[in-house]
Amino acid sequence: MVKLVAGKFSRAERARQRSQFDLDDAALTPATQRRYYTALRKVLPYVEKAANENDLDPQVCQWVRLMWKQGEPLLTIGDGLSSLHFFLPWVKRRIPHAWKLFSIWRRLEAPARAPPLTMRLVRGLAAYEAMLGHLDMSGLLLLGFHCLLRTGELLALNASDLLLGAKSGICSLKSTKSGKRNAATEAISITDGITLETLRALVKAKEQLGLLALPLWSGTGAAFRKRFASLCAIFGLEKISFRPYSLRRGGATELFQRTQSMEAALIRGRWESSRVARIYISDGLSFLPSIVLGERTKGMLEASYFVDPVTG
Repeated sequence: MVKLVAGKFSRAERARQRSQFDLDDAALTPATQRRYYTALRKVLPYVEKAANENDLDPQVCQWVRLMWKQGEPLLTIGDGLSSLHFFLPWVKRRIPHAWKLFSIWRRLEAPARAPPLTMRLVRGLAAYEAMLGHLDMSGLLLLGFHCLLRTGELLALNASDLLLGAKSGICSLKSTKSGKRNAATEAISITDGITLETLRALVKAKEQLGLLALPLWSGTGAAFRKRFASLCAIFGLEKISFRPYSLRRGGATELFQRTQSMEAALIRGRWESSRVARIYISDGLSFLPSIVLGERTKGMLEASYFVDPVTG
């Protein structure tokens, strides 16, 4: 999203740039818009049945109860109620019982959070990809874990977003969740030697191909998730159900274990709420004892490893 700085552009230049965006649509990312439209189509027939404003809450509650019985995921309900608030602002505070049912549902049904990956596993997966010449996947695995990146943030990165020095680097993030709230571009330091070395090789390869302005991952998001699932299958990790978001959760868990600082994880992970960060990290720590590696996985990890350029 283009951000204009007051006084930097003329009135005509601001008008020209603003013409590229719809002010209402700019409040939501394209992905959130798609989710909202999908959920809105499901709840709208019940909204249309409401005879008046007082009848709106009972009708929406009927939809929530039906979704519960039909096995719909909780995310659909949250998106549906939120979309009503977004597209029909007058609805706000007029569906209190529907939100109460949503809260009850959330208490009854724990979210299926992505299990946290460990550093040993991430480095094993990344080393395997590097040996195959897949520097893009290798670099993104390491970067996502080390910098606690959300999957969307990771896939949006260009080579030009990385500033890599001999002993440290900077990853510049555009259009992040917290960045949009604060109208700012965020940046995260890169201090891990293996991550730096791999990213330098990746950026050099992109530079030779003249692809510095394009995303580090040249495929689609679906292709990234498919390759991630294939890697987990190759390493015998299917039963643990790791997902790309496991990189962020695992990185936060590892950082807390290493520093014993919830604040350090909160700042690096860019969580708006310390309560949310605490839930994620505590849940991640509780999951670690259940990650039992089979002989196949151990063998793959022994055959696939990086040598740290600092510690050896």
